[in-house]
Amino acid sequence: SGCDEVLTPEGYEVFQADNGKLGLNMIEKEHFDIILLDLMMPGLSGFDVLSHVKSLHPDTSVIVITGFATIENSVEAMKNGAFDFIPKPFSPDQLRVVVSKAIEHTSELKDIANEKSRMRVLIDLLANGVMVCDAEKKLVLTNMAFMKIMGYHGEDTIGQPFTTLVKHDQLIDMVEKTLATSEDPPMEL
Repeated sequence: SGCDEVLTPEGYEVFQADNGKLGLNMIEKEHFDIILLDLMMPGLSGFDVLSHVKSLHPDTSVIVITGFATIENSVEAMKNGAFDFIPKPFSPDQLRVVVSKAIEHTSELKDIANEKSRMRVLIDLLANGVMVCDAEKKLVLTNMAFMKIMGYHGEDTIGQPFTTLVKHDQLIDMVEKTLATSEDPPMEL
């Protein structure tokens, strides 16, 4: 209620849940950019809720609030995906600052996602084939032209070994040699 009193006048839309189970029900029905989460709640612990939130909405910024601020709790919360940690009692200004940082972070994540989407469209529009694989020789990205060149019309191959698509020995050899020379800058094939 105190957070609501501070944030609503600032123009934020605030929803409340009395416990973790009610909060998870809300989160399963709707996406929230920021969640203020108390670690000590009746029923589900804040850590259980945090884990579930991050599995459903990895882009949600979760700010953990607790009256039991210990180094162990804060480290554990951050390891489990919390954006920030605020100990009770806190001032309205402390809350405003941490929420403002979370909003900025969320905005940056959306910008990155939009940029990745635009980049993906551009790569798909290239007439030349594009294939990117990681150091483990698994596909990270391909475009439509590359799939057509390889004659592949199956399911998405991202995460699969590049040889799922590439059947030409000379190209396989070039990729193998390129990945084996990690000291040299990547070469265009």
